[in-house]
Amino acid sequence: MGRKNEFKVVANILRVAAKGSKESEIMDRCKLDSTALDNYLSALAELNLLTMEDGKGMCYRTTKKGLEFLNTYHRLRWLLLGKDNDFLLMRLLGQMKGKESHPFYVS
Repeated sequence: MGRKNEFKVVANILRVAAKGSKESEIMDRCKLDSTALDNYLSALAELNLLTMEDGKGMCYRTTKKGLEFLNTYHRLRWLLLGKDNDFLLMRLLGQMKGKESHPFYVS
């Protein structure tokens, strides 16, 4: 996987994990193999963008810092690429700022 896609992969992982997801769900939805996923999950946990929860089984959840990363990522995409969908997402993320509920954009 090229370096130019790393931010996209990180954003996808954080998006999937925002509501809490198991490793297998993240792997399937982000189309990663187990080695790449393990590398990303450990790096994101080390950076405090992702946390591990042990409730009904091991689950990963995006932290507040991770949600801030997603907000910044989509703002930069909009500035650089001018994507309409990213602009809408950026505006809605701004409205969600400060709310405790998880953002809607996690599919």
